[in-house]
Formats: sequence, structure tokens, C-alpha cells
Amino acid sequence: MHHYHAYGLRIHSGIAFPFDPLPDSASAPDLVVRIGTVPASLPDGLGNLVRTPFWQARPGVCLVHVEGVVRCLVSGGRHMLVEPLGGDDPAIADIASGAPFTALLQQRGMATLHAAAVATEAGAVLLCGPSGAGKSSLAAVLVERGYPLLSDNLAGVTDASGRLTMFPAFGRQRLSADVVYQMRWRHRVQREVRTELPVKMAKYWVPAQPAGGAPLPVRAAFVLGADDRPDIRAEPVPPCRAFWLLCHNTERKRMMIALGQPRTHFRVLSGMARHVPVALLRRPFLRPRTRSVPLRHLLDALADRVDALLREAGSAAGSRHPAPRLRTPRR
Repeated sequence: MHHYHAYGLRIHSGIAFPFDPLPDSASAPDLVVRIGTVPASLPDGLGNLVRTPFWQARPGVCLVHVEGVVRCLVSGGRHMLVEPLGGDDPAIADIASGAPFTALLQQRGMATLHAAAVATEAGAVLLCGPSGAGKSSLAAVLVERGYPLLSDNLAGVTDASGRLTMFPAFGRQRLSADVVYQMRWRHRVQREVRTELPVKMAKYWVPAQPAGGAPLPVRAAFVLGADDRPDIRAEPVPPCRAFWLLCHNTERKRMMIALGQPRTHFRVLSGMARHVPVALLRRPFLRPRTRSVPLRHLLDALADRVDALLREAGSAAGSRHPAPRLRTPRR
């Protein structure tokens, strides 16, 4: 068995994830990942069953199926059964650490956001946005500047004990080939994520400075977007719109509903909208064929903006500034 720690969970796994393992641990695991036979579909029975081409779910159980690669069954927030279907080990590990882990966190009562996150002395700062918005790329530049990485693509937020907190995920980033080459990070690459994908879709695992295993309070959230304006802007939003933006950036929203967690999810996100400053971070559109601004310059400018906002009343990790805050307009 391989031993890992992520999202506040002690993980004992029969498959090797592309993350730094822990020494053998005698402590009881929170999650056990085993290799075995997974049914092709969930049986009809008690509870509403939702089926999609990629996954099936009902309260307490979720089945994820990638044809020709792997099938995963996640149950009770404590068990994951993995059946290889012809995919190589990196592809199996990549898929198992994606949608099945999202289902697992949702089963455990966490709100799942499509977000990268970095750590400051005052807590976690989330970078939310859809695929291609630049979450991982911006987080990678912030990691270069000394912000430890909390998550690359999936943030799990909980309101246990009345506090909005998130646990660090795995200390690796998944970056596209375009970003790796334009940012000149080829020397940092650990290996390719999935070798069977076309070159234009290639992604690479890149190690990042981890934030440790302790939970951090959620202190701010940026929602990344793009428009035709040439400048970079940060626009604080009021709680009502913040809630809508956070809901819009929920990771696997339909899966969360199928697993019977909308009430928990609503409670966590409404708490974030009320108590955590949320801002829209706008950048110019990137047009690959007529790119007027090099990617490196754009990401540096975005990181400068985030860094400045955090330092105005906050601190980058390791600095002596006061705790970071973002102001939101009055309603």
C-alpha cells in the first residue's frame, strides 16, 4: 500500500498517485483505495440514480467510468475501488485523483470548488474559474513568488466548528504544454500526465512548494475572467453576486446534487459569500494566433495585481505585513 495525506485525509492506496508518499503509517486511514472489480453500472434501487456517459451517482455512492482506461467506485466517503480497463498507470492515477476524489469530498460534506489555491499567513486565497481560465498557471507564478500551494484544480471547503476552512491537497500542479514551454518551466517538469493524449492536449506534472497538512481559514477568493479591455482589473462583488459566482464555479455541481449534498453545499457557499471577500479578476482575452502580449508578461501582471491586493492589507507567506483582506462594496 502507498500512503498519502491530502484534503485532511490519511490515504492508504493500492495504486500509486503522482504525489509525494508518506512513510508507512500504522494509523487508521480515512480513505482506502483498492484495486478490484467494479460493476459496469449502479443497480436501480433506493434513492434517485443519476446517469451520465461519464459517471453515475446516488446518495452515498458514485461510479466513474472512462472507457478503455479505468472504472472507479466511490462509496461512503471512505472507500474507492479501482478497476483498470487497459489504461497505463499515469492515466489511471490521473483520472482517480479527479472526478472520483470530487465525489469523495462531496460525500464527506465538503463544498467542492473548481479552484486553485495558495496559502498566506492569514489563510487560503482561492483562484476560481472554468477550465482554461488560467487558475493553475497563475497559481504556479504565485508559488514562484513564495506562496505555498494549497490546491491545483479542486478546493474542498468545509464549515466544521463554525469556521470556513480548507485542507491542502496534493503538492503537484497539472500544467499544459503551452504554459510549460512559454514560461520556460521545462526543467521543472516531473513527467507527462497522460501519454495517450494528443500533443496539443498534453499536460505535465510540476512539483510545487506544499503548504503542509494543517487546515487554513478561507480568507479571499478571486474569480478569473477575460474580456476585450486591455487592462487587468480586480472588481470586488457584493455577497449576493459572490454566492452566484461561487455556485457557478462549483466542481461537478450535478454530481453533488445526485449525491444528496445540495443543502450542505448551499450552507458552505452562503457562508463564504457573507464572510469571505470575493472579487472578479479580469484580464484581456488571449488569442493564440494574434497574441499581442506574451503569456509570461500577462501572468506576471496578474500575479502582480493579486500580490498587491494581498499586500495592501495582507501578507505574502513569510512576510511581515498584516493579515490579507479584500474590501467588498456595501450593498
